Amino acid sequence: MNKTFWNIWTSYAIYYFGKVNLSIVVPALLVTYKDLNMHSVGLVSSGFFFAYAIGQFLHGQISERYNPFVYISLGLIFSAAMNLLLGFTAGFFLLLFVGEILDGGFQAMGWSSIVRANAEIQKDAKSREKTSTILGTSYQAGNSIAWLISAFAVGTWGWQAGFWVASFFLFARGITLLLTKPKMEFKPKQKVKAQVKATLSFPIVMSGLSLCLLNMVRYGVITWIPLYFFIEENYGIGDMGKVGLKVFLIPIFGILGTLVYTRIKMDKDITSIVFLILLGISFIVFPFTTGLMATAILLIGSFFLYGPHVFLVTTCPSRFKDENVVAASTGFIDGMGYIGTVLIGLIVPVLVDLGKGNWNYVFIFWVVLSFAAALSVAITYFLHFKLNNAYEEETLLNP
Repeated sequence: MNKTFWNIWTSYAIYYFGKVNLSIVVPALLVTYKDLNMHSVGLVSSGFFFAYAIGQFLHGQISERYNPFVYISLGLIFSAAMNLLLGFTAGFFLLLFVGEILDGGFQAMGWSSIVRANAEIQKDAKSREKTSTILGTSYQAGNSIAWLISAFAVGTWGWQAGFWVASFFLFARGITLLLTKPKMEFKPKQKVKAQVKATLSFPIVMSGLSLCLLNMVRYGVITWIPLYFFIEENYGIGDMGKVGLKVFLIPIFGILGTLVYTRIKMDKDITSIVFLILLGISFIVFPFTTGLMATAILLIGSFFLYGPHVFLVTTCPSRFKDENVVAASTGFIDGMGYIGTVLIGLIVPVLVDLGKGNWNYVFIFWVVLSFAAALSVAITYFLHFKLNNAYEEETLLNP
């Protein structure tokens, strides 16, 4: 892995300052502005992820046809500008809603181009498979660092700092990536119709469905767990640093889980199925725990969460390098995933209301989603990837 790899790795880590800062800002907004509630901030969050989902479909197709490094840089810079403006919204719902929608569109310029950039700089399928997993740790590390820094910024200076700190990091990284991007030649563009047709294949569509289910768990945790701890521990705005210390370990354990996931000598499809089942079991146990034990179980769940996520958003689309749809398939799969993210922003407040303030229905829902994602990955593997691998091996033995 050379300097160019780490250049794109750090770029996407910084993207997360503009992606997860809202979950840290939300508790402070709810305390500061009494006319906001869980449903309204849930709509704001869903607005961001709806725009992000649509942006993934769109930017995945567009960025397939242009320099991915420039595309990544522009997304960082535009998101920085939007976060700067969000700090001046003063808690007005409509301004927050529109601002987060625009930011979601800019944030969507990153991931599909990141995966394509990595595929372009790797020499063969084996190196793409290996580096794609490591690449996935970028957003886990970025998530953790962004949560921690944003939490202390909000606790010290108020909710506006959650947006302005993000703006600083995003802008600085966007400019430095533009200045350090490599000189590369890319393959000729294929026709749009052929590109879209190749994107809408069975394994890509099924991988998208799997990620849709998994993202309802992952972004359920990212978006709502800080608020859950904030409520359960009766914290105030000045205690947001304590919330940050609780939640920043979630992605760290995700990194540990991903590294273990990488070392397991099984097909990544099978490993993902096992991890997803164990993830579901962790949420069966979680409602029966409190205090440090609850935090420990949540971290164990995070250990099993991120490996399968990296597999779906990085490893799977990287397999389509020869079809020239790495960015396009990444955009489609991630776009499907963020449809699930939009839904969870609306569903969690409803489930909490049904439980009359108790979050058990939320955790039961995440159990069902984890098992459903495992089933979806299994169907894709046994009906496509395993059959194709068997066919290729037979062809090599009997040409």
